[in-house]
Amino acid sequence: MIFSNCGANLSLEDIGDIQQQLDLVLPEELVNHYLIHNGGIPSNSFWILEDGCSLWVKKFLPIKFPVGTERTLEDSYLLMVAKNVMPNGLMPFAIDHGGNYFCIDTSGEVYFYAVDGWDEALNNEQNHEKAKKQVRRIFSMVCKPACRI
Repeated sequence: MIFSNCGANLSLEDIGDIQQQLDLVLPEELVNHYLIHNGGIPSNSFWILEDGCSLWVKKFLPIKFPVGTERTLEDSYLLMVAKNVMPNGLMPFAIDHGGNYFCIDTSGEVYFYAVDGWDEALNNEQNHEKAKKQVRRIFSMVCKPACRI
């Protein structure tokens, strides 16, 4: 997989600083990916899952070093948790064309997180669960080789 428009290269120390700032331990798979590609646009961004649903990744969020005016992974996480749109521990790492997120939890499970389906009749915890759809397979398909700038 080729990535374009990536952020500046990260070190383990950079990622450690972000983990400390967020009080989270990022899964090894995500750390390894970000050491190679700091955000960016994947060359193949559309997948059809086993259940027939399709997913389209617009871009991966950079860590620490924003690209243009976009939010970083940590800024997105802090904003969404502060607004109670996303639960603690669910880290957004990519977005689709509708502004929904692809997230990973501290155990390494990956989810599509639809922020555009909030239901005022449900409480925050119920909305958090309703917004999540597990899509573990996509991360292993996307998170591989070189970044092209």
